[in-house]
Amino acid sequence: MIQRIQSFYLFLSSVFYFSYWYFGMEWFKKGLSIINDIYSNNLDFVFDIISYIPLIISAICFFTILLFKNRQMQIRMSYSALYISLFMCVFSGFYFYITLNNGLIEIMPSTTLEILLYSAILNPFVCSFLIYLAIKSIKNDDELVNSLDRIR
Repeated sequence: MIQRIQSFYLFLSSVFYFSYWYFGMEWFKKGLSIINDIYSNNLDFVFDIISYIPLIISAICFFTILLFKNRQMQIRMSYSALYISLFMCVFSGFYFYITLNNGLIEIMPSTTLEILLYSAILNPFVCSFLIYLAIKSIKNDDELVNSLDRIR
């Protein structure tokens, strides 16, 4: 069924990652200019690819919801979203460590945006946890259905 708790977890992580991508792109590019100034390398190509990872995770989570009849495929897709999300956690930690120490906080126009920036640091971690909970719930459903098949 589509109204299961794992669908809710996957939908939340999809919405969080989409908002992380959509609203954070401008500040991501400003932080990229700070990183390029520090390391004097042209890392634009790498960061252009990485900037679309939240959108990819959001799409995977959304399409995983639609696979509610095929639980094994749903588990595999959720695991792929989890692994990419864990990479995003590591990348976000690295990215925000460099940019916050070197001036991204100073160019924020208001304290509200500073709070949103700090929440953007936590977003991949929260989403990874939600995806983990979804995988755990899908496995529980799969075990429940398999146990009912054995009784018949």
